[in-house]
Amino acid sequence: MSKVNHAKHMMQLGKYKFSVSTAAFDKLQYESTYRWETHDSQTDKDSPPMQFIGVGEQGLTIEGVIFPQIVDNGLKQLDMMRDEAAKGEPMTLGYVEESGKSSPSVGRVMGKWVITRIAETRTLFFNDGIPREIQFTMELSRY
Repeated sequence: MSKVNHAKHMMQLGKYKFSVSTAAFDKLQYESTYRWETHDSQTDKDSPPMQFIGVGEQGLTIEGVIFPQIVDNGLKQLDMMRDEAAKGEPMTLGYVEESGKSSPSVGRVMGKWVITRIAETRTLFFNDGIPREIQFTMELSRY
């Protein structure tokens, strides 16, 4: 049996909620780096020895589309994202990991994150200059 999503939003960053009725994302890209230090010492092999020194930076890129004429506060969604970013505070990031008829919505908290970049592209304009579509990209770094 297919699962039915009962959650009211896809993901939440601070007070901002990504959802079909606000700003829906269609692509999430998660990136992790790992730090290794190379030691200069004589070896019998081609490569010098390396030592793991910890987890490096973690980033998340969110891409999506807003259709201003059919979502709540359509033209203000990116302003609301920018307002959250301008607070200059780390925000809790969480999303619904599983939901359905047989299992309730289960949230996953991914820790504190900061917004480092927001970009938008407006296209398909009406005669009065209002866009039919706003594509956005938001970049986050783990705090």
